[in-house]
Amino acid sequence: MKTTIPGLLMSAAVLGAALFAFAPRPLPAFAATAIQANHLQINGLAKAGTRLVAVGERGVVLLSDDAGASWRRAAVAPDEASTLTEVFFVSPRIGVAVGHDGWIVRTVDGGEHWTEVHFERKRSDPLLSVWGNTDGHIFVTGSFGQLFESRDAGATWTETKTSAGDRHLNAITGDGHGRLVIAGETGTLLRSTDGGATWQKRPVPYEGSLFGALMLADGDWLAYGMRGNVLRSTDQGDTWTHIDSRVGTSYFGATQLADGELVLVGQGGAIVTSRDGGQTFAVRKVGGVQSLAAVLDAGHGELALGGEAGVVLLPLTPPAPAVLPATAARGVAPS
Repeated sequence: MKTTIPGLLMSAAVLGAALFAFAPRPLPAFAATAIQANHLQINGLAKAGTRLVAVGERGVVLLSDDAGASWRRAAVAPDEASTLTEVFFVSPRIGVAVGHDGWIVRTVDGGEHWTEVHFERKRSDPLLSVWGNTDGHIFVTGSFGQLFESRDAGATWTETKTSAGDRHLNAITGDGHGRLVIAGETGTLLRSTDGGATWQKRPVPYEGSLFGALMLADGDWLAYGMRGNVLRSTDQGDTWTHIDSRVGTSYFGATQLADGELVLVGQGGAIVTSRDGGQTFAVRKVGGVQSLAAVLDAGHGELALGGEAGVVLLPLTPPAPAVLPATAARGVAPS
């Protein structure tokens, strides 16, 4: 049989294309670009020194070195693309982020690079909160009663047990002196006074889910959750009283500012504040479409708010309402 020259050329071209397509070759280098932080759902915010760190959907970690004005993406390896739910730094350089599929990642360079230290290939239950001491003793809580502990600043982890059974443990926080509290579903509040060695369930005046807890500068403790419920303790978590937050919506995040003011954020973009240690609250904003999951003092006189709309900045002090001239106020146009 004869093979024509055009046929040979065509075969060679096809073979050459195949070899090129499957041959290993270096990827082109791309310049670092800024990322729009309002295009991702952000679930957790933290500070690494003065740097802001945000974590959220698809395993994204964002960094800002200008108080939230611009953001760039950090390197995570391997990139499991599982949603990250919370982030915490025990020092300006060492931090831990947690998320779905039991994912725990760790940084030792202030958030620039993150390395996986735990991942569940066969168990998709999410981890929900992380908190630690400056000495590197770190705790992680999650769904179905998960509680993990690290004594080497997050490098290795062991799973431990509490009296919560399989209830979701939504948040953990501590005072740095051996006292910790875990907030969870069905009114679960667990307290430890020995650095997490043992846990006791405390009675509370609310049996619904609690989504967060906060240790205040004056030594009081706060817990918050569904339907605007806020609980306060003045005896380091032994007893709790109910506080009227004036908004019947769920709270997901809270922070205390340098001047002592408390800020709680939650469902539908709700924001309430307190200037008396959580005894009374004032409503700053209520009603909206996008919920808020986290809040942090960004610096430069602004709050960083994380949620369904990504990260947005809000002035710490609401702008004063405009005062119209007396003639305009009476409906007469000023000359």
